[in-house]
Amino acid sequence: MFTFFQRRPRLRQLLPGGIDAHCHLLPGVDDGAADMEESLSIIRGLQALGLRGAICTPHIMASLPQNTPAYLRQAFEHFQSIVNRQSSIVNFQLHLAAEYMLDEVFPRHLSSGDLLAIPEGTLSGNQKSAASKYLLVELPQYLLPPGWQDMLDSIISAGYTPLLAHPERYLRLLDTQDIRALVNRGIALQGNLGSFAGYYGNRVRKIAQELRANELYTTYGTDSHSARMLSSLRLNP
Repeated sequence: MFTFFQRRPRLRQLLPGGIDAHCHLLPGVDDGAADMEESLSIIRGLQALGLRGAICTPHIMASLPQNTPAYLRQAFEHFQSIVNRQSSIVNFQLHLAAEYMLDEVFPRHLSSGDLLAIPEGTLSGNQKSAASKYLLVELPQYLLPPGWQDMLDSIISAGYTPLLAHPERYLRLLDTQDIRALVNRGIALQGNLGSFAGYYGNRVRKIAQELRANELYTTYGTDSHSARMLSSLRLNP
């Protein structure tokens, strides 16, 4: 007999390249890690799970106007310098991108040409297409913003592949057929690892399992906002 625990996919199956594609461990910039110690605890937790790196994806959205690419690059460089001095953290790769909300300020970010896209090559082994340039984007949880599909088309026109964060969590907005239609239009999907363990509830878990069974995900991430959250995801290494 298979148990719920046994049915959950293992980390090495979903992240064969060992890179967490979505993680809020850059300290003090959004609703993720509040300080440096929290960030270091998340990294140690990821290492304990066998991962070899993470992409820091802080939020860029209208409610966080200070989070410009220039500001986040400076914060990341400072963070990287401190991590490099930690004797307990060795050979853990850190990269910087961002999670863009498709809101009223996003068109301005896109038109600026200064974007924090997923660094090319960092998802090697985790994805279906190594040739794409990915821009991680998200939708509000309760209301589809005006013009959101036009924004996705604009990202594609700019030469990027939109990577939609945790589509399984938009169950109030999109059903699985809607999500499949997005994939058919060229949008890639990033699944949250905790979704498979029921962290966001059973309905989200079932959608995640269906999307994975139909091979619709491109990559996965922990979406960790704290060390406590990471431990609560109940991940199988």
